[in-house]
Amino acid sequence: MATLRTNPSLGPGLDTVLAPGDAWFDVAGNVSPLYGDVAFDGSGHKRIWATTAAALTAGAAVAIDNSGNATANASGTYTAPVAVPAGGSFWAQSAAN
Repeated sequence: MATLRTNPSLGPGLDTVLAPGDAWFDVAGNVSPLYGDVAFDGSGHKRIWATTAAALTAGAAVAIDNSGNATANASGTYTAPVAVPAGGSFWAQSAAN
């Protein structure tokens, strides 16, 4: 089942990965979402818009800093719900809802 975004103004769908250098623009032409923005999916999981310097595999545990940078971390409280290339942007998913 695909995860839907809760508000179209938040930008790309919650299972979408933007390639390095790509951005989503809102109606006014502003980059949206910004790293660190929060959304909730249909299952109640918190999602944070993040970027990663290193490639991540689907399901990888990640830690996210205050600037929205995700790094692989076995004890991280978020996951990469889909594979993400190095430099990619994605909605990290909380491990628990």
